[in-house]
Amino acid sequence: MKRLALHEIEHSHGTVQLISGATALQHKKGTSIVLVPQPSQNDPNDPLNWPFTKRVTAFWSVLWLSGLCNFCITGLAPGFGQIIAEFNVTLTQVTWLISACLLGEFMGCYTVAPFSTRYGKRPIWLLTSVVFFVCNIWASVAKSYPSLLLARFFASWAAGTSEPLSVDTLHDLFYLHERGTQAGVQTIWLSWGSSLAPVICGYLIQAKGWRWFHWLTSIMAGVDLILIFLFVPETQYHRDLHKALDSVGIEGNEEMELDAQKASPSGLMTMTKSEDETTTEMVETQNPAPEKRTFLQELKPWSPVQKDVNVVASFLRPWATWCYPSVLWGVFSFSIHVTCVVVLITMIPVYFGAPPYNFSIGQQGLVYLSSCIGNAFGSIFCGFLNDKLSQWSTRRNHGVFEPEMRLPVTVFPAFLVPAGLLMFGVGIEHGTHWIVPVIGVGLVGVALTGIGSVIQPYLMDSYTPVLFDCLVTFNGFKNLVSFAVGFAVVPWLQANGLVAVFCILAALVFVIDASVVVIYMYGKRLRQRDSRLKVFHF
Repeated sequence: MKRLALHEIEHSHGTVQLISGATALQHKKGTSIVLVPQPSQNDPNDPLNWPFTKRVTAFWSVLWLSGLCNFCITGLAPGFGQIIAEFNVTLTQVTWLISACLLGEFMGCYTVAPFSTRYGKRPIWLLTSVVFFVCNIWASVAKSYPSLLLARFFASWAAGTSEPLSVDTLHDLFYLHERGTQAGVQTIWLSWGSSLAPVICGYLIQAKGWRWFHWLTSIMAGVDLILIFLFVPETQYHRDLHKALDSVGIEGNEEMELDAQKASPSGLMTMTKSEDETTTEMVETQNPAPEKRTFLQELKPWSPVQKDVNVVASFLRPWATWCYPSVLWGVFSFSIHVTCVVVLITMIPVYFGAPPYNFSIGQQGLVYLSSCIGNAFGSIFCGFLNDKLSQWSTRRNHGVFEPEMRLPVTVFPAFLVPAGLLMFGVGIEHGTHWIVPVIGVGLVGVALTGIGSVIQPYLMDSYTPVLFDCLVTFNGFKNLVSFAVGFAVVPWLQANGLVAVFCILAALVFVIDASVVVIYMYGKRLRQRDSRLKVFHF
C-alpha cells in the first residue's frame, strides 16, 4: 500500500465537510454527520465495517499494553528505598530506573514501530507483548542493579512501540467524529497506567517487597498477550478505491457526489434509503464483495507484507515531520506536560517520605490517587467537550470542519498545570498541610489527559497521510524530553532548589500552551503551506 505525502492530497487536508446533506455520502445513522473516512460498501473486512464492540475490544486490548508500559515505569517508585538498601545505590542512580525506561520508549518508537508500515501492526503487537512479558519476569528475579536496569530498559523498548501504534490503530478503527472520545479514553488509560500504579503497588511493595511489583506486571502482561492474540486482528486496510471519500471536499455537494462516483470502480452507484434508516447506501455495481475472514483466519500472527513500502524510508520519514510547525507545537506542548508528571512521580517518594510528612510507602502511593482522579476528570471532560465543541463549531461554519476547532479546549491545561506545580513546589518548600501539594498533583493530572485528548485528534485530522510518522515524532520526542529531565532532575533540584525548578516548569507550560493562539489562528494556512513543501519524496 503506497504511503501518501501531504502534497498528494487534492484538498487542504483536514478541512472536510463533516455535516452535509449530500446524497452520495454515507452519514452516521439518523444524523447529518458525514462518515469520515467513508467506509467500504461491500467489504466486511474493512475495520470501519466491523461491529462497534469489535472495534472497541481491539482498541482497548492494545491500550492495555500502552497502559502497562507506563505502569511498569512508575509503579516501582514506592520501592526506591528498598532498592537503595538492597543494591547500595544513590538516590540519583535509583531514579535512573524511571529515566532509562523513558529512553527505552523513545528507542521503541523510532526503531521498532516503523516496521509495522511494511509488515503490519498485528505481528508487532504480538512480538512486543512477548518481549515485555519476558523482560518483566527478568526484572522480578534480577540479582543486581545493572540487571534490573537493563530488564526495565528492554521492557520499555518493546512496549514503547505501543504508543504510536495505538494512536494509529485508533485512526484505523474510528471515524473522525468518534476520535475525540476515544482519544480521551486512550489518554486516561495511559495516564492511569502511570498514576494508578504507585497507588496499587505502594502497599504491595510495603507488604511483599519491590520484586512483587514486577511479578504483578508480568501477570497482567501475560493476560494482555492473550487478549491481543484473540481480539486484535490486523487493522491496516487498503482504502484506495475510496480515496476521494477519505478527504471529503468542501466545494459543494455536487462535487462531493462526483468525487464519490469517481471513487467507485465502475463510476456507477445505486442510492437506497430504508424507512427506518437515514444512512445512505452506495452499492458498487462491479466488484463482488470479498469473503469475510473467519475468526481462525484473523488469528494468524502475521499480516500481508506491503512490498511497495520501503523500510528504510519508514525510518527516515518521521524526521521529516519536524518541518511542520503544527506538529512541532503539539510535540513540545505534550512533552512539557508529560515532563511535569515525570518530575512529580520522581519527587513524591523523596519529599513525602521525609519530614514533615513522614509518609509510609503505602501512604506515598496514595498521593498518586489525586492524579488518578484528575486524569479521569480531564479525560472525560476534555474528550467529550472536544467532540461536542468541534461539532458545534462545524455547524456554525456551514458544515465545514477544521481541525483547529478542537484547540480551544487547551485553555484549561494552560492555567491548571502552572497552578498545580506552584501548589506542589511552594507548598512542600514551606511545609504546608499535605493536602496542598496533593491537590497540585491532581490539577496536573487533569491537564495531562486534557491536553492529550486535544492534540492527538488534532494531528489525526490535520496530517492523515503522514499520521504514523507524526505519531512516531510525537511520542518519541516526548519520551526523549522526559528521559532527559528525569535523568537530571535530582541534580537540578540540588543546584537550584524546589521552588525555582517548579516556577521554571510552570512558566514553560504556560508559554507553550498559550502559543496555541498562533496555531488556532494560522493553523489552516500552515497546513496548506505544509502540503506544498513536498518534504516527503520517499
